[in-house]
Amino acid sequence: MDHNPLIQVKNVSVSFESKHQTIDAVKNVSFDVYEGDIFGIIGSSGAGKSTLVRTLNCLAYPTAGQILVNGTDIRHLSGRDLQAFRFQVGMIFQNFNLASSKTVYENIAFVLKAAGKRGQVVKDKVAELLALVGLSDKANAYPAELSGGQKQRVGIARALANDAKILLCDEATSALDPQTTASILELLKQLNQKFKLTIVLITHEIDVVKKICNRVAVMSKGEIVELNHTFAMFASPQKQFTQAFLNIDESTALPANVKKSVKGKLVRLRYINENATQPVLHESAMQANVTFNILHGFIEYFNDQALGNLVVELIGENENIIMLIASLRKHDVIVEDIS
Repeated sequence: MDHNPLIQVKNVSVSFESKHQTIDAVKNVSFDVYEGDIFGIIGSSGAGKSTLVRTLNCLAYPTAGQILVNGTDIRHLSGRDLQAFRFQVGMIFQNFNLASSKTVYENIAFVLKAAGKRGQVVKDKVAELLALVGLSDKANAYPAELSGGQKQRVGIARALANDAKILLCDEATSALDPQTTASILELLKQLNQKFKLTIVLITHEIDVVKKICNRVAVMSKGEIVELNHTFAMFASPQKQFTQAFLNIDESTALPANVKKSVKGKLVRLRYINENATQPVLHESAMQANVTFNILHGFIEYFNDQALGNLVVELIGENENIIMLIASLRKHDVIVEDIS
C-alpha cells in the first residue's frame, strides 16, 4: 500500500440552511484513504455518512475544510476538469439508480458515450464489463426483469465503465437479502484485488464492515467518533459510543434467567489471533486450580485474523481466580468482569 494517501479529508464540515436553522451535517471530519483500501464509514441514520461520501466526488461541497484526491483539491475543479475527475470516481447506490426505460446494455453504454466513446469501443467495453460482473447474458434485459443483486451488478459495471480508480458505495447492500449481499461483497473484494480499486463504503450494517473493510470510521452526529483497522476496532473499541454501536456487549449477552443462576464470577474474555484457537483458558485454569463453565461464545474471522469471545463462569477460591485472570492477561486475553 502506498505511503501517500489517495484521498485526504482535512477538517471537512458541511452545513445546510433549513428554514430557521442551520443543520451541521458533517463536523470537522478528517481521515485518509490509501490506494487499495476498502474504507468503511459506519453509523446510524442521520450520522452524516451520505453527506460526507458525496463530498468525495463533488456531489456535495464542504462549507469548510479540504478534500484532496491524488494531491488535487477537488473543491476547485469545474467544467471539463470536474467531469474528467468524476469519471475516475464511480458511485453505486441503495436504490440502484438505473434508467428503467433502457436495457442493461444501454444503461452502461450511456456512461461511456458521455465520456466521448463511440461505436465498437462502446460495444467491446460493455461486453467486458458485463462479463466482469457476471451478467453477459443480460445485455438486452430491462431493470424490471432483474433481481436486486443483478441490478446492483449493473450499477457496479456502470460505475466502473470509464476505468474508475475509486468506487463510492452509498448503502449499496441495504436493499438486498443476506445471500445477495454476500455475493455483492465478494464481487467488490474481487474488483479491489484485481484492479487495486479503492472503495469507500458507507453503511449502517455492522456485518458488511466485518466482511469487507480493512479500515473503518464510526460516525455519530456528523463527527467521526473512532477510526481504526477493522480488526482492531472490533477487538478493542476505545470509545463507549463505539462499544455500544458495535454491540460489543450485546453480542455475548446472557438471558436474565441464566445470569441469575450463576454462582461464581462472571467474566467476558476476548481472544486475539492465535489465542482464539489455543486452549489458553483450559491450561491457565488448570494451573490456578479454577473450574469454569462456558455460557456463551464464538470466534469471528477477519480475513486471516481471529477474534474469540467467551462469557465464562469462574468457580474457585478468590485468590485462585485472581491468579487465573492475571495469567490470561499475560496471554493478551482481554478480561472484563461482568458479574
